[in-house]
Amino acid sequence: MYIMDNLKCILQIGSHIGNTPNDPIYKLVNENTKLILVEPVPYLFNELKKNYKSKNIKDITFINKAVSDSIKEIDLYIPSLKNNFNNFPFYASQLSSVNEDHIERHFKNLITEKIKVKTTTINNIIETYNIKNIDLLHTDTEGHDYDILMSYDFIIKPKYIIFEYKHIDGCFKVGEKLDILLNKLFLLNYKIINKDTEDITLKLNEADSLC
Repeated sequence: MYIMDNLKCILQIGSHIGNTPNDPIYKLVNENTKLILVEPVPYLFNELKKNYKSKNIKDITFINKAVSDSIKEIDLYIPSLKNNFNNFPFYASQLSSVNEDHIERHFKNLITEKIKVKTTTINNIIETYNIKNIDLLHTDTEGHDYDILMSYDFIIKPKYIIFEYKHIDGCFKVGEKLDILLNKLFLLNYKIINKDTEDITLKLNEADSLC
């Protein structure tokens, strides 16, 4: 069992609504955590803000955009509100993706909509919100994590990184892109401390984290 301690600043990309069974940060944060939450789907973004009200966090930023490798406008395929989500597993509403067939590959009868969303980048978020350090960077973007992390220059090295690798080379595909991304992170002095069926957690070498 790994323990992530002293998380003073967290940047989460693909926050969904926050208080779900598979969210790794909701139970970790307290009123003194600096929190930057990014969620592009409007109806999920609204729920996210509501669910964090009870946390009474003093320094919290909500960003209603997608994160990508550049600043632009993209098509995002999202589970429609026309669905009765009670008829699906809890994670059905978490499947928004830049890949058109991603939702259908999970649930053929889940109604999908295409929306236009603006994007930002990790670098732009850091610059815009004057972020000086990141203790945890968490990405969960249904197949877009590779583009997001490969385009980040790591001028600020997060102490911990969690990213979803399950769809990194396409829906339910893991291959060359994972190797490329991990090699980049290893060269930056990260080591894997946990790997499950969906996510990989890495920790920065202690000497680097003190810099």
